[in-house]
Amino acid sequence: MTVLPSLDIFKKYTSNTRDKEFNTVNNILFNDNVNILITKNYISFLESKIEDFEQVQALIMELYDSNRTSEATIDNEDDNLYEKLYLDNVNQINCLFPISIEENFKIKHFKYSSISKLNKNKEYILFELLKSNNISFHYYDFKSNLQIQKLIKNIFSFPENTGRISIYNRYSEFKYFTFLKNKSIYYYNLIRGNNHTQRTEYIRINTELKDNLGRNLILNTTRQTDKIHERKIFFNSFILTFDNSFDNLLITEPNWKIDITVDRGECIREWSKKNQHFRRLN
Repeated sequence: MTVLPSLDIFKKYTSNTRDKEFNTVNNILFNDNVNILITKNYISFLESKIEDFEQVQALIMELYDSNRTSEATIDNEDDNLYEKLYLDNVNQINCLFPISIEENFKIKHFKYSSISKLNKNKEYILFELLKSNNISFHYYDFKSNLQIQKLIKNIFSFPENTGRISIYNRYSEFKYFTFLKNKSIYYYNLIRGNNHTQRTEYIRINTELKDNLGRNLILNTTRQTDKIHERKIFFNSFILTFDNSFDNLLITEPNWKIDITVDRGECIREWSKKNQHFRRLN
């Protein structure tokens, strides 16, 4: 994940106010899983606006030293430098998020001042992920099944361009995910039985999944029970983990939670090593 911090984010960083906003900004800027979009012209802009720029300069040097600046970015000298930086780079950088404390921009951005924990809005979710890499929701956090659906849709709407979606689930469920129809989905499941039984069941499940999740879906299966137990979904920088079946994500089922995590891709790289034990049967 990459963030484009606004001027007021950097001003808060140099304020040393030690309030909640200050702590959040620091947690984001020093989160090893978060890259910062910074360019030569943006640095010059910040220098002209921030009195204690030496503190920002030291931060930028640390970001460079830890390889946490986004490479191959497009710079500009436009009057609306911040907005143009986002528009020029959003399709080049995986999961680029403009963030501010309360500054307003014409581009889609995420304001700290708009956070609503009660409504579990996108600002609340994103800032929690940016500062601590994970956030969890339990069944009792929702008042209706529609709220559960809204949460899942919100998570998938974060990336401007959704990449490959990998679903690991013993069972062949698609509840809450039909809005992903025709996306690039790789589904990994378990089908027991001999070759004939497995192939017959594979054809049935594959047809059902494609009817609901689109013709781009690719189903990979295994009969080895030790190779799949989890219910996980990977896409872009996001990982969703469920401790109950998709079909049981209901407010009437008081026994589940959803964990949302972000990382630099290490988890999906490790997880995908077991893909060799799964295969298509068509």
